[in-house]
Amino acid sequence: MFNLILIIMTNYKEIINELTGEKEFLFNAKLLKMGETILENSNGTEFKIATIGFELPNGDAVQRTAICYASSYEQGVEVDENYLCNLSFSEEDGEPQLRMSHLSNALRATSDDFAGLVEMKQQVIQPEVVL
Repeated sequence: MFNLILIIMTNYKEIINELTGEKEFLFNAKLLKMGETILENSNGTEFKIATIGFELPNGDAVQRTAICYASSYEQGVEVDENYLCNLSFSEEDGEPQLRMSHLSNALRATSDDFAGLVEMKQQVIQPEVVL
């Protein structure tokens, strides 16, 4: 049994997968447990099952399993740390698929952080003064 440690509100960023053209979502989740068994998918790619904690869009805090590929867990991941995750939906049955990377995206800047910067630049720099 896991204790769900404080999970900060999950923000989902919508992206378009360049290979499939399908909508996906990026979000941060807390790694609660990393499986020890190394599994292999039909393409021969190794992965482990991770248990992650995050909030659903309705605000419910949940624990779910995600795939963590060898290329990520071999980089080193730590329990109780936040990692960038990807949510996509299966083409066959529409079921959600979660993947956890080794990348930490917790403090990454967004374009909203710098909203108004272009306008501010125009206000501060007067074209007639610039040589």
